[in-house]
Amino acid sequence: MKENLRTFFLVLFFSTFFLQGKQCLSITPNSDVDNLKSSNRIAIAADGDSVTSEISMRAGRAPYYLLFDKKGVFIKAIKNPSLMQGGGASSVVVNLLVKESVKTVIAGKFGDKMKKQLETNKIKYHERTGIIKEIVKTIVKNKRSKDE
Repeated sequence: MKENLRTFFLVLFFSTFFLQGKQCLSITPNSDVDNLKSSNRIAIAADGDSVTSEISMRAGRAPYYLLFDKKGVFIKAIKNPSLMQGGGASSVVVNLLVKESVKTVIAGKFGDKMKKQLETNKIKYHERTGIIKEIVKTIVKNKRSKDE
């Protein structure tokens, strides 16, 4: 009995370390892109998960957010975690944008609460409509013009 108990605790002890080590070394898809987070990411509220989707009219309740780097390269689509939330959707979205190192966000419309939260977090926001890939091209082109 004592030997079985000792074996159980040894297995438990080593499995705990093994699982912790595995979590530290876990690799997710596009981890090289995510680890090199640009401080100038662009997020666009979208009705779908592709660059050919329309910009969503509702920033806090957009079904997806599409992320792009400062050069306009598509990084990933994120499902909006506050889509069906009762209240406080703008807080959830702004926290998501901060976590993803977004500096500019685009949507059809922004509510007053969301605007204040974006300003507090030094995230620029623009109200636009249209197809996402066309808007991204325009934004990148305008930024290049300003830099020159």
